[in-house]
Amino acid sequence: MNEQQLEDLFSFYGHEDLYRRFKTPIYVTGILDHVDTELLEDFFENFTLDHSILFDEFRFWFQYYEVSKRPPFTY
Repeated sequence: MNEQQLEDLFSFYGHEDLYRRFKTPIYVTGILDHVDTELLEDFFENFTLDHSILFDEFRFWFQYYEVSKRPPFTY
């Protein structure tokens, strides 16, 4: 996802202010560098994010959600 697509996605789900606040930490940490659009959309549809959320909280819940969507480990 490029920067404009990411900004549009945050905006579509009503999180423009979060994107403005988190823009730099998102790119510094690389948390969304290789994330599918569908996963981020699914996250926004299933989580209610308070506008006072900190980036570390966002990162925790997003990574928690991302791991929960992985297929189960099998031997």
